[in-house]
Amino acid sequence: MSLSSSALSALAIAAAAVAVLSLLLVLLQGRQLRRVRRRRSLPSVRASTAQVPLNGDVGAELAELRDMVAHSVQCVGLVRFDAYEDMGGHLSFAAALLDADGSGIVLSSINGRNESRIYAKSVERGASRHNLSTEEQEAIRRAIGAVTR
Repeated sequence: MSLSSSALSALAIAAAAVAVLSLLLVLLQGRQLRRVRRRRSLPSVRASTAQVPLNGDVGAELAELRDMVAHSVQCVGLVRFDAYEDMGGHLSFAAALLDADGSGIVLSSINGRNESRIYAKSVERGASRHNLSTEEQEAIRRAIGAVTR
């Protein structure tokens, strides 16, 4: 069986198209493989900073981020209680919001039948210049305990 020249031309064009498509697929797969290899060679997010070489800009940004984290709220201590004998449900609370140094604020909410009062007191390294209630002291203690765990 012999094919006409037009049929042979069409077959040659189809074969060339398949070859070009195959070449494109191989190039795309090679590109994806290079990306995967690059990702594997990067240090992991959990790697210590001693393993990651830092240039000046990244090192400065890292120092700034560490400073921000050290001064952000990292620990919360919460104590719920009944401020009045005739009130149930532990609707009053003291909440300590502290950074890594044990500094921050303690908020207290005293709830009664007809009114609620909210107090905010500064805390520096686990202590306050203001008189603290037993519940506020306990909230600070719980927050500091969360830091050391």
